[in-house]
Amino acid sequence: MNHRVLPSLQQRPTRLLQPLRWGLCCGFLGLALVGCRGPVAPPTSTEAPNASPTQTLAPAPQVVTAVIRDIIDQPVWVRPAQSDEAPAQVGTTLQHEDTVRTEAPALVEIGLGTLVFRLGGNATLTLRPNQTLQLAAGQMITWLEGTPPGPVTIQTPVGAAGIRGTTVFVNIDEDPQAPVEIFAWEGEVTFQPTGATGVVVIRDGEQLLVRPGEVDIAVLQQRVRRFGAEEFRQRLEASPLINNFGQPLPTLPQIEAVGETLE
Repeated sequence: MNHRVLPSLQQRPTRLLQPLRWGLCCGFLGLALVGCRGPVAPPTSTEAPNASPTQTLAPAPQVVTAVIRDIIDQPVWVRPAQSDEAPAQVGTTLQHEDTVRTEAPALVEIGLGTLVFRLGGNATLTLRPNQTLQLAAGQMITWLEGTPPGPVTIQTPVGAAGIRGTTVFVNIDEDPQAPVEIFAWEGEVTFQPTGATGVVVIRDGEQLLVRPGEVDIAVLQQRVRRFGAEEFRQRLEASPLINNFGQPLPTLPQIEAVGETLE
């Protein structure tokens, strides 16, 4: 009986050691794989260095649109778009949406790039974007000193005048029912009444009077009147916007040349 049991007992240690051997091998293999991975890199931060949550951007500087070049008599006022009206002086700068106002006998000259204009007494003008001058009241003479970057427009209560290398005079009476005068000292002006699709053409020494509500282009074109030589000369000699400033009007030679062509 003892001889039958003994072989069975001798096989049992071998069977018990096999799982232990496999466990040790797997453990050594795991350690080897971990060692091959190398050191683990520390987590990187997505936050920018030296970032400050309270940092603010400096406000953008204002762009100078126009400057007052000359003043003859006072008072002349400037009302910025976001401020109160204040007295103006030579060198005062203006931006879009600023308003210039004069009281008789004041005269003022303003430069806007290649566009220059003078205002008479009791005038009110607002600078608009895209080289647009909105004249609400008073007298203004406008000319160009060089080639403008785009179209130049004078907006009036009855329509818009387009300047093309021209010296043009605009007169808006205090009476809102009185006609608005457009006069071309030299060159060519186009005028588009408010609500109209076409334009009226006004040339050297010609005048157009437009009342509120008038939109018939054919009728207005027939109304354009050319000055005679004497009438033109008298108006030139009596114009304070041409003669009362320290510097002569740069386009005066062209204006005088127009007078010589009139009858």
